[in-house]
Amino acid sequence: MKNILFDSYAILKFYQDEDGADKVEKFLISSRQGDLKAFMSEINLGEVYYMTIRRLGLASAKDYIEQFFELFIQVVPPSSDIILSASEIKAEYAISYADCFAVATALRVEASIITGDPEFKKVEHLVKIDWI
Repeated sequence: MKNILFDSYAILKFYQDEDGADKVEKFLISSRQGDLKAFMSEINLGEVYYMTIRRLGLASAKDYIEQFFELFIQVVPPSSDIILSASEIKAEYAISYADCFAVATALRVEASIITGDPEFKKVEHLVKIDWI
């Protein structure tokens, strides 16, 4: 079974029904059907939350988070190993710290990352990227 990990970029595209939302939806359907296993770093979920608060306000963000937890996505908390791995990635590559958590978590759960964020081009040699 294939493992995938959603970056905040992908989930935000889906929620905002922007370009790429249809591809994200296909991954979500496959996850619900049991064709693949979906993950997301808890740090990246926090990104989705604060970005939604900024864009739509707290009440809407809380609604989106409730909807998120109905999806078939396993949220992975940042263990000490993941934190150290993310820190090592951050020390070597010029990507955001939150993106480092996506990479470290994907490596931990042996998943490809679903994203459209061009920052991930810098770490394509570390982890497989499924571009939206």
